[in-house]
Amino acid sequence: MGGLDDSLHQPLSVVGRLYIYALHGYLAEVLFTATWEFVVNFNWKFPGCTSVWALFIYGVNTLVIEQMYLRLQGKRNILVRGLIYTLWTYAWEFGIGYLLKYFDACPWDYTPFDGDFMGLITLEYAPLWFVGSLLSEKFVIRYTTQLRWPQSAYKETWSINGLVKSKTA
Repeated sequence: MGGLDDSLHQPLSVVGRLYIYALHGYLAEVLFTATWEFVVNFNWKFPGCTSVWALFIYGVNTLVIEQMYLRLQGKRNILVRGLIYTLWTYAWEFGIGYLLKYFDACPWDYTPFDGDFMGLITLEYAPLWFVGSLLSEKFVIRYTTQLRWPQSAYKETWSINGLVKSKTA
């Protein structure tokens, strides 16, 4: 990996990758809603918004797509992978939306769209989920899974009875 000694570096943990995926999805949602507001209402303020639930929703969704990508790369072409990711995203969005709706906490409502189902998913977003998932695969997932932390980043120091001890995890 780019001249780094892999024995001195370790990959990001699941929690680290989830964090990156959550932040990426959250930012993408805010940018999408700001762009939508500009295109539909010509609002030069570009107000973008989302819900804190989006951190969990996008983080878990992309973590699952990451695992699909790692298993499907080299076995399925990009169009098939995109279709699989899109179907998963619809299932995830519907399932988590249904659960949140039960608690009156679902932050989206697609009932104004022609292709909506229970207001939780809409067919109009299929091209966006398809392209978005493939862009995530090619950039976000690809580079996040290549990130490495130096072993020294996990070095802990503590004091026991006045003696300083070190441990590298």
